[in-house]
Amino acid sequence: MRRSLAPVLTVCLAALLTACGTATTDTAAAPAGPASAATSAADPVAAVKQGFGRSLEKSARMNVVIKAGNQTVTMQSAVEPASGAMTLDMKTPDPVSMVVTADAVYVKQDESDGKPWVKLDRKRLRADGPLAQGLDIRAQAGILGGVVTAEAAGDGRYTGAADADKAIAAASSEAERATLRNAFKVLKDKSVPFQATLDTEGRLTRLTYTFDTAAGKIENELTMHGFGEPVTITTPKASETEPASAEMYRFF
Repeated sequence: MRRSLAPVLTVCLAALLTACGTATTDTAAAPAGPASAATSAADPVAAVKQGFGRSLEKSARMNVVIKAGNQTVTMQSAVEPASGAMTLDMKTPDPVSMVVTADAVYVKQDESDGKPWVKLDRKRLRADGPLAQGLDIRAQAGILGGVVTAEAAGDGRYTGAADADKAIAAASSEAERATLRNAFKVLKDKSVPFQATLDTEGRLTRLTYTFDTAAGKIENELTMHGFGEPVTITTPKASETEPASAEMYRFF
């Protein structure tokens, strides 16, 4: 029997949301292009907060690694922001794959007695639901939305701290704020130190930070590359796909 995809997708989206993000108010006000990157470099906080948005001005690839004790979650994703298409492969440690097109979301788990892929119609997703919200990567306001201090360390590297409460406030929707509140409630200290690296065009290429919780440290790493390179989105064959259940649409 196929396991419920709801908790699996929730983990995927929460991991992406807390691992990366951009303050939408900052990026919306910043003109695009190298000149803007040079200008924002004079303000380290603005440079870091805008870096993720600059990384997604064109297609990009993202790798996420989250370590907590002896558990490791890894994600590899390719994103085409203009069309909203993306692929995602995640190990939690069980493998989960996702293919997103303009019209549908396909999800595959490792265990299923039926067809390997489940198809969700994007038009049937709740606009304020976790899946529809999470698929708009550019709208996310993760930990970077709460950056309060940043200092250039040379070679495009920055060190600083983000405030968890400010990151929640910077989220672009109540659904995202709720996800961040849930993720950040385990923090012992609302101030989260980070290290970020930007390329010469102001694009975020690496972000690392550690959550200090009562249960131990949670180490987070995001790397981005392949800016502007073509992203190939191959949808699963119809013979390998089954429609999502009504229960999944009620959740999402």
